Amino acid sequence: MTPDGRFGYTPEREADTVSKIDMASRKLVKTVSFPARSKPHMLRVSPDGKEVWVQTADANTNVVLDAADLAVLATQPTGKQPVTNAWTRDRRYAVVTNGQDTFAQIFDARTFKEVKRLTIGQGGSNIGFSKDGKTAFIAVRGANDVAVIDIEKLALATRIKAGTEPQGLIVR
Repeated sequence: MTPDGRFGYTPEREADTVSKIDMASRKLVKTVSFPARSKPHMLRVSPDGKEVWVQTADANTNVVLDAADLAVLATQPTGKQPVTNAWTRDRRYAVVTNGQDTFAQIFDARTFKEVKRLTIGQGGSNIGFSKDGKTAFIAVRGANDVAVIDIEKLALATRIKAGTEPQGLIVR
């Protein structure tokens, strides 16, 4: 949903589409099609509400859409089955996790270019950030832990042991 709550977006995995919804009128505003068998899986609206980042599970891409008209701004190659993304608090970087691969990707949020690929273990999932924005936490299903990423160094700092196949993560 956009920060002002006006619009929501939904990935329609089997239809290979993403739709924009006017939340006040509860009406469909626009639908954009993706290539066949892309399987748009998850999406998030950027903190400023100007972009929608869509992870395509079978095309192995992260597609950046203009939130206003759903025009494609960038298509970034990812690992196998990208799961989700999240922005650093300063919006300098966006982190994308890959469910069937061993690395997370860090993209420059302004240029959309990949700046770092970090080995975190098989099955990166949800992402959270510390309040100061200096640390990212990524649930890693295959490693049964949480990868702790130093955002200033763009490096794996440590790992925190978790239960079997952690997928969700909330940091407050």
